Amino acid sequence: MKRVIAIADRAALVSLKLLAALNLLFFLSFLLVLLLAGRAHAEAPACGGSDLLAGLAKSDPAAFKKVETEAAAVPNGRGLLWKLEKPGEEPSYLFGTMHMTDARVTTLPAAAQKAYEGADTIIIETTDALDKAKMMAAMAAEPGLMMFTDNTTLSSLLSPEDAAVLNKGLDARGIPPLTVAKMKPWILSAMVALPACEVARQSAGAPVLDVKLAADAKASGKDVEG
Repeated sequence: MKRVIAIADRAALVSLKLLAALNLLFFLSFLLVLLLAGRAHAEAPACGGSDLLAGLAKSDPAAFKKVETEAAAVPNGRGLLWKLEKPGEEPSYLFGTMHMTDARVTTLPAAAQKAYEGADTIIIETTDALDKAKMMAAMAAEPGLMMFTDNTTLSSLLSPEDAAVLNKGLDARGIPPLTVAKMKPWILSAMVALPACEVARQSAGAPVLDVKLAADAKASGKDVEG
């Protein structure tokens, strides 16, 4: 009996590893789409969306007012650019970025542009982002950062009702739920958060803000670190 149980445990472990490998392969294939920059010249789908705040203001003015009041009370709630300084040292700047190609994101505000131009060194989240092939290799080397390596699955973290909503959303995007069953929520969220137009722009070679800042810095002779 002990031998049978041991064999069953090993078989289950092998199955989990195979499922995790499948999830990792699926994610890397997603990144590969973004890696093939410039190979497809189809026109990018038009981006569209609805203003959730404007909708809330119409559907529930009281709730909108509450959100607006709470947001206004957040200290420095609109701040994106921060100055770090102390006596005897040159100031440094911290700027909040988004990994998007939209021109409204990649065009820096005047104050941020001035700070950027005056900096000797530009530090981004990771320099691996400058080389998608290198980024894919780094992620493949640490699968535990993206995949559950124990018995946990996405559905095990959710109620049956929430799991059904998730599976319906995945099906709508053409993603079989089983192929992402071992993915950690953060990486799946990052995948499905990108609209088709953004994926198309990145596939065509448009850089996200961090990559644009780093590339421009290198071209102007600045040091770039991650």
